This record gives sequence, structure tokens and C-alpha cells, in this order.
Amino acid sequence: MDVMGHPPAPSALVALVRVRLVGGAEHEVFERHLRAEPAVMDAWRLAGDCDYEVRLTCPALADLDSAVNELRNAGGHTSTTLVLHRVTLGDR
Repeated sequence: MDVMGHPPAPSALVALVRVRLVGGAEHEVFERHLRAEPAVMDAWRLAGDCDYEVRLTCPALADLDSAVNELRNAGGHTSTTLVLHRVTLGDR
């Protein structure tokens, strides 16, 4: 299982990307982009110092780089963290 309880692709990289929209990027347009990007597994719109947290799953580092660049091209300033493993919290 991946960090969110979904089965990932074998040897897949999982990353959490925090996105702050810049340059007048619109939330609706950015969210359409998220829905169209195959590497996006989950996304949350947030209140705080960033606008979105996006979970990406990619087969290789080059694919992750491409997916993050697509988020930037859609109007986002990004900060990416690779997930090492999921911490099991019991029956939650």
C-alpha cells in the first residue's frame, strides 16, 4: 500500500508537493490541470502558506521531475518531498 492506503505501482516514487499559485493563476484552471495529470493521485486545497498539497506517484525520477514541472507550468511555485514509507497507525 502507498502512503494513502492505495496500491502503488511496483517501485513507484511517491512525493508530496506543496504548491503556491503565482502570477495570477486561477484555482479553477489549476484544479482542471490536476484532474488531467496522470501522476496526481490526490490533491487538497489548503488555507495557509500554500494553496495545495498534491500527492504524485511516478515510476521513475524523470517522470516525477516532469510532473512537478507541469505543476510549475500550470502556475505553481512548488516544494517537493519524497515519501520514504507509510507509518501504520493501527485501526484508524
